[in-house]
Amino acid sequence: MQDIVKKEQKRLDWTISVIEELIVDKKQKAKSIANDVVEAQLIEYAKKEVKKLQDIQQNPYFGRLDFEDEFGAETIYIGKKGVERDGELVVVDWRTDLGRLYNAYQGVQKTFRIGKDNRPVTINGKRGIIIEDGKVMKVTEIGQTVIVENEQGEKVKYMDDYLKEILTNTEEAHRLRDIIASIQAEQDEIIRLPLKDTVIVQGSAGSGKSTIALHRISYLLYQYHEQVKPRDILILAPNEIFLSYIKDIVPEIEIEGIEQRTFYEWASTYFTDVNSIPDLHEQYIQVYSSTEKDNLIKIAKYKGSLRFKKLLDDFVEYIGNTMIPHGDLTIESGVILAKEEIHRFYKSKEHLPLNARMKEVKDFIMSWSNGQIKKWKAQIEEEFEEAYRKWVVTLPEGEERKTIYKALENAKELRMKIFIEKMQHEISLVVKKMENIPALLMYKSVFQKKVFDKFQPDIDEELLSLLLKNGRDIKQEKFMYEDIAPLIYLDAKINGKKLQYEHIFIDEAQDYSPFQLAIMKDYAKSMTILGDIGQGIFSFYGIDRWEEIESYVFKEKEYKRLHLQTSYRSTKQIMDMANRVLLNSNYDFPLVIPVNRPGDIPFIKKVGSIGELYDEIVNSIRLFEEKGYKKIAILTMTKQGTVDTFDQLKRRNVTQIEAITEGHQELKEKIVIIPFYLVKGLEFDAVIIEDVSEETFKDDTQHAKILYMSITRAHHDLHMFYRGDLSPLLEDRDPNEPPKPRKSFADWLITDITDPYTEPRVEAMKMVKNEDTLRLFDDEEEEFVKESFEDNRERYYDFHAWLKVWRRWAELRKQLEHK
Repeated sequence: MQDIVKKEQKRLDWTISVIEELIVDKKQKAKSIANDVVEAQLIEYAKKEVKKLQDIQQNPYFGRLDFEDEFGAETIYIGKKGVERDGELVVVDWRTDLGRLYNAYQGVQKTFRIGKDNRPVTINGKRGIIIEDGKVMKVTEIGQTVIVENEQGEKVKYMDDYLKEILTNTEEAHRLRDIIASIQAEQDEIIRLPLKDTVIVQGSAGSGKSTIALHRISYLLYQYHEQVKPRDILILAPNEIFLSYIKDIVPEIEIEGIEQRTFYEWASTYFTDVNSIPDLHEQYIQVYSSTEKDNLIKIAKYKGSLRFKKLLDDFVEYIGNTMIPHGDLTIESGVILAKEEIHRFYKSKEHLPLNARMKEVKDFIMSWSNGQIKKWKAQIEEEFEEAYRKWVVTLPEGEERKTIYKALENAKELRMKIFIEKMQHEISLVVKKMENIPALLMYKSVFQKKVFDKFQPDIDEELLSLLLKNGRDIKQEKFMYEDIAPLIYLDAKINGKKLQYEHIFIDEAQDYSPFQLAIMKDYAKSMTILGDIGQGIFSFYGIDRWEEIESYVFKEKEYKRLHLQTSYRSTKQIMDMANRVLLNSNYDFPLVIPVNRPGDIPFIKKVGSIGELYDEIVNSIRLFEEKGYKKIAILTMTKQGTVDTFDQLKRRNVTQIEAITEGHQELKEKIVIIPFYLVKGLEFDAVIIEDVSEETFKDDTQHAKILYMSITRAHHDLHMFYRGDLSPLLEDRDPNEPPKPRKSFADWLITDITDPYTEPRVEAMKMVKNEDTLRLFDDEEEEFVKESFEDNRERYYDFHAWLKVWRRWAELRKQLEHK
């Protein structure tokens, strides 16, 4: 191995020397004086080349590929940026076809086809090379990385030593790890999809979704540089913390100049003043701390639905139709603009926003009016000339002739004046209904009973009542987060879109409503949508299943849906704990395939008091520091919990800590105390969850998502504490037992769920207690009402999600019985 390192060091020294020569040459060109525009561009290019070469000088590549094609055997070195000298490829850019070969080769398939000519290439070997400051630290022959089943029947991805080395490293900065050097085949497939493809990626926690997105941008800018510029791409991130978190990696992969925003910031910058509207995190706090939580969720879900979008579409079209004449425009006999002609013209402009469409109709009517006036004027002039020849020319010169001529001229002008005045009057009556309508006024007008009765007469009465009540707040411009999407949409439908992107990237897309995603599709030619349904902690607004958007937002052949189940972030022990939460939730979340990177089993400890809790947290911090961890997070449930924990740790002399309570803060210190709802997309060497009790993490879908997301923030170590009883989501249940039914439908089951050969069924109708009845006396009889199982949406979805988990359990049980 030492001989291999020495040989690779020799090759590295040569590469660095070549880069040094190129830097000297480019610097000379950069100092030139430009005599014209072309020379100025060449000088600017030379300056950029100098910076690029200086950035990679001490670490120019990360891998070596030995291959053979029709031209013979060849060895190339793969790096973040390509280096060329006199036509010779010194370092091959990872975004090229040869770079794709490096990532595609996993030690199994050896022959690939590349290029437009689809020529065959045989891979003879692949090396991972770890370089630090111009020194080769380690060389690894990269072999097979495949998914297998272990003795327990669990799926595990076994990885080579090179990937293990990269994933095990800890880092100083709170930033995404650069995966160019460790891109796996399934990640690379997504990165290199064509620009025209809209992609939906369901990726488990730690599967590299965010970094894949950034590298896909880099790839698209490289491959489609003539078509796509940085200004043509938009990145929508979950919060400003995440945007600051990725800022270090952006220059490294050459995607500077790209618009990077949260949806809230994008909306407030371009469309409407939403500064007084709570953002998603503020809305989450408001919803889940309110006594009206269930009602607020119903309103938010409806306003985020494609059904509400359809109502707005129908409402705008209806308003447009009421603004144009519903009868013929008649000035006098023979001067008529038929309503059919107006309607035909109106329909021909349906591609335009409403106000622009109305202007076109007004212009059409005015053009017709001006034409009729000209025609009428010509007709009167002709009649005047005929009368002049008939009645005036024949008369002798004198007063009588002058009088008749004057009378004819007055009659002509009077007829013209009467016609024009009538025309103007009739036209004004028509066009005054076609004035611009503000989007805000249109939105306020939606929340009326007559609107819902007309366009959605089948709407649930309870929901309608909530929406009409909410409409009173809308009229006073008291908006919530879910109002931003319809406001933007109406603004676009009425005034037109102000933006258009070649490609939009949406990270944590499960937190977007179907309505939001439909809007973003209107602003882009294609999209990359990345998310994890299992981490949808903002489910009061976001999507619960990808199917909610696939069939409505995207046409069947317009998108690709891909799954990333392998997590590269955490140790196998941590991901096993995350999978335990998903299994215990008894909901059909996709399980994670961990890599075979061993670590300590997550530590769970019961404490007797708040004081003991903070003492234990300090002990955990000290242990993590001894292990050399540079990024430690303490996750709390609330903003107040973050503040309290910060104060308690300060009193215990813990240093290098900070409390993050808002989405716009940057992570700076080694130890971060942060509420779970702000930790989306972030990762840490070690994580402490300060309370995993049953009181904090109840046995429901929402809490399962929160706990799963919290656990999967940790790379190497996870410590959890609780008072009282441990959350049932963390119970180590017997896998031979059937999944536990949720409380929402447990009483409705009418079959034996322990029999794997009998699919569970529930009662269609049953008598249930009327919870709205108040009993004044203990001996007063309880009132029962007849209820359908499907009446309760949460119960219905809980059962069918649980049923999928039960089917997997039953299939496994049957397989074991037949062995």
